[in-house]
Amino acid sequence: MVHRKNEGSDVSELLDALARQGLKEAGCGIPEGVPEPRKASLVVFGGNAQPTSTVPRRDPSASDQVDALWHQEAEQWGIFDRNREFLLFATYPGTLARGWIRVKDSNSTRLPSRIAAATGYSDFIAVSLDGKSLCAVSYEEYEIWIVTHSFQDARPETVKPTPERKSSDTGENRP
Repeated sequence: MVHRKNEGSDVSELLDALARQGLKEAGCGIPEGVPEPRKASLVVFGGNAQPTSTVPRRDPSASDQVDALWHQEAEQWGIFDRNREFLLFATYPGTLARGWIRVKDSNSTRLPSRIAAATGYSDFIAVSLDGKSLCAVSYEEYEIWIVTHSFQDARPETVKPTPERKSSDTGENRP
């Protein structure tokens, strides 16, 4: 009989591995309005995914390039808050059931390489605490993709004003 660890121990191992890489779990919870990890995963790994930047996998400096490009995009897209906190969805057993992990980065360099060292996987998704911005790494067959996305575009519009109507008896415009 095969004994499988429970998902809680898998996530606990992940949190320990992330902490060794300077990413500590922030205990403030997941803010409301943040897209579900499955929705974010479709943006990054779905059939319509498009990279913002690419790096050839065979390039000897690929890891350094991915680190630099990812940080450039993450800063531009506002992934980190003023305390360097963000939401992380990393490839690791048990994370699908757990969902987002709110983490604080105590080391502001080489995040993609540090996540890969912690998880053993290079793919991950980072989302800003307000849920508006995504910056991810996806390893494809021949390239490494940096994917960015704004969830703000997908949010419902506010109430639209009612078009003006013309009153038939006065000829004036009314809301």
